[in-house]
Amino acid sequence: MKNKKVFLTMLISQILFGMFTIVWLFVALMSVMMFDSPGSENLFWPVLLFIVIWLYPVALILSIIASWVLYRFNKMKIAVTIAMVPLIWVLPLIGFLIYANVS
Repeated sequence: MKNKKVFLTMLISQILFGMFTIVWLFVALMSVMMFDSPGSENLFWPVLLFIVIWLYPVALILSIIASWVLYRFNKMKIAVTIAMVPLIWVLPLIGFLIYANVS
């Protein structure tokens, strides 16, 4: 272990992001409902949102690989930054859940 603090940060965050794939699966399966109304498959924003939702596992896998490679080459700050890329998907969903529970 080169840097114990960075190692634990990356390990815990990636375990949590991995567990978040259960929530992602539900959201991804429900995202198909964006195309429920006729003609919505031709609209730009629903298609873009659908693609972004389905890119979560790709981003998760790539961030895990890249962050551990950077950790191996002693690029600690960049490794932690890359490890947190899945937050781009997690934070908006948490915000929506908080909004739904408050309102």
